[in-house]
Amino acid sequence: MAACGLWRSRHRLVAVVVDDDGRIESTILTATDDEERWALLQYVDSVHGLDCALVLPEDMLKTDAICHFALERGRDLWAAPRALIEAIRRAAHLATDARVAAMIARLATVPGFRGHLRRIDRGDQDRRQLSLL
Repeated sequence: MAACGLWRSRHRLVAVVVDDDGRIESTILTATDDEERWALLQYVDSVHGLDCALVLPEDMLKTDAICHFALERGRDLWAAPRALIEAIRRAAHLATDARVAAMIARLATVPGFRGHLRRIDRGDQDRRQLSLL
């Protein structure tokens, strides 16, 4: 299963897709605004298919529009605990945003880490909140 890791830095969202063996695909994607986030999802869907897992830090679920866009498109998300991401990031000395995004994607491909991820599907959205899109 291919997986796309999402990592938000100060000024942009970085997405890296890894294949079943954890190898990074040739393209590293970035987005700075909502329009680019939507285009990023379209690109991942068209090139890697709808079965490509989207993996991101848990705290992005409520703070980044890409999560809402993915759920609106019918995609499932996998949320990783921030503490797990930070522990691996520091232990592995991952300095660049692209390397952190790749590591997050690999969490879904490694059986030992997959159990730490929480699946978020469209039904987990708060039904009391009205969609603005």
